Amino acid sequence: MILKSRQKILLAAVIERYVASAEPVGSAALVGDPQVVGLCGQLSSATIRNELAELEDLGLLKHPHTSAGRVPTDAGYRVYVNEMLRPRPLRAAEREHLESWLPAPPGSLEDALRDATVALAKLTGYPAVASLPAARQDTMRHVQLNPIPPCRLILVLVTGAGRIEHRLFDVEGGVPEHRVRTVVNFLNEQLGGKPLGAVRSLNFEDVSAGLHDAEAISVARRAWEMVRQSVAEVGDEKVMVQGLITLLNEPEFSEIGHARAAMQLFDDQIMLGDLLRTSFSSDSPTPHTVVIGHELPHSINPAVERFSLVGVAYGAGGEILGTVGVLGPTRMNYTDAISLMPALAARLRFCLETL
Repeated sequence: MILKSRQKILLAAVIERYVASAEPVGSAALVGDPQVVGLCGQLSSATIRNELAELEDLGLLKHPHTSAGRVPTDAGYRVYVNEMLRPRPLRAAEREHLESWLPAPPGSLEDALRDATVALAKLTGYPAVASLPAARQDTMRHVQLNPIPPCRLILVLVTGAGRIEHRLFDVEGGVPEHRVRTVVNFLNEQLGGKPLGAVRSLNFEDVSAGLHDAEAISVARRAWEMVRQSVAEVGDEKVMVQGLITLLNEPEFSEIGHARAAMQLFDDQIMLGDLLRTSFSSDSPTPHTVVIGHELPHSINPAVERFSLVGVAYGAGGEILGTVGVLGPTRMNYTDAISLMPALAARLRFCLETL
């Protein structure tokens, strides 16, 4: 679709005013708009009305009900994002906030993502979402066992994607340190590097032939059970959500029916996981993804048509682990959200490489 320069300027002005006010924009509001005047010169109300009518005919604007003003359509937002929006440099406060949300190495991937989504929700004012790596894509990195006197052990399981799971279990009479080391070495030899799915299917009797000490076998069996339990509880769909309450400040969700549908969407881990997975493309030419309204896979849930997703894939060591972004109303501030994504991804990559 080829628009005249003046039409692009007026479309951008309508969108930016509508984003700020949530009110339909009429020609009278644009007559004295500083951006319009600065780029087009002084236009009459009649000229602006004609241009807005043509933009409506092109499907980029629409009249809500009987309002004299116009609002953007999903197609209008798409033209704006693709052809007119330019990411801005991060503000000093934004950069400082992104750099401060993780002042020390994170304890786990989940810790890093939780801090990242909290920061993103605060900076954008929209709900932030992040997907954890699917268990079927994850592997075992290593296992630790630490004694807790007098008769307990804590098992720490770390996966290749940075998940950290803890389990406590009792042992009769305590366990000497050298036997704990024997069991840890055994577990890491048997499990290190294996996909979590393969760990789930392993049988202790099939892999314990190298252990001969009865006490070590007993402790190893208990630890093995804890590992199997931990791995079984790592779900294939886990999505973090922060800042959901911000949706209630948006007029699009002031009606109880729309608010309820939105809450149901965010409450369904499988649905959100499907939404993130199907919305992101690994071969995207830009460092971020923007999916607007009806472009979202509405077969997942019709409520998604009221949303836009702005996000980025995250990872470390050249490997993509998941996605993080904001899922807000189609009337979102795309400039702010898009401008934050590269810095967020870089900060996450730095944090994950310290795990």
